[in-house]
Amino acid sequence: MFGRLLATVAAVALISGCTSSTPPPEVESEGSPAVGLVGLWRVAGAEGETANTWLRLTAGEFQLSRDCGIISGSWRGAGGLMLASVYGASGLCASASLPEVPWLESAEGYAPTEGGWELTDAAGSPVAELIIDGAPDLLPDGAEFFAQPPEVTDETRAYFADAVPLPADLAVGSIAGRWLPEGVSVSTGAKVDFAVDGTWTGSDGCNVSGGRWAAGSGGGFLASSGLSTLMACDGAPVPGWVSQAQLAGLDGEVLVLLDRGGVELGRLVKA
Repeated sequence: MFGRLLATVAAVALISGCTSSTPPPEVESEGSPAVGLVGLWRVAGAEGETANTWLRLTAGEFQLSRDCGIISGSWRGAGGLMLASVYGASGLCASASLPEVPWLESAEGYAPTEGGWELTDAAGSPVAELIIDGAPDLLPDGAEFFAQPPEVTDETRAYFADAVPLPADLAVGSIAGRWLPEGVSVSTGAKVDFAVDGTWTGSDGCNVSGGRWAAGSGGGFLASSGLSTLMACDGAPVPGWVSQAQLAGLDGEVLVLLDRGGVELGRLVKA
């Protein structure tokens, strides 16, 4: 698995799970629905977690606070889709391999509740509830911002802007399997594998990346990604196409990935 190739990333602070008198943040409702996930949340109903688990979601990144320390990662939300991937940890949460957060890494959707949000898996079953319930206290060497809800700015709203409709000349279809960049003649191995279990791995020919992916109705697409090396080589930036895409459609047998504005990122053919 690609995660074993990634170095453990140390966070600069630890936070505990005790509540404090910090006023709870308001649920943000302006703009794309995914903007409302940005905040500092107590995690409830998640298998394996305690009452001292907190999830801080900013634009594209998360910090999950457990008693052992902080687990960090990336996440994306668009339309009704939500995906997250772990890329690092700190404190006792860190080890030789990346920690696993099965409930978070299995989430593919979200829905509002009276006090926050419910995260659901691919089958629509709930995996966790995010609720507003104060904030965690800092340890003596903690970084203050980890215990504060992030600010929702115009830039944040722009980050979560919904995608335009899929172009009419592209069709919605299955994209599971291995794909190679169209028209790339070098043999460095640029490719992407979309597994049926919702994970993906890809390479530009030198650098390996991966994460989770999901396809929504009408050609909607979303992928989370972890860290990658940055070696230069001949090939094609396939992992970059995947991580930026919010639309995916078929031009005959060619897979076309597009950004949220409908701008084509790349074309791939089935291996």
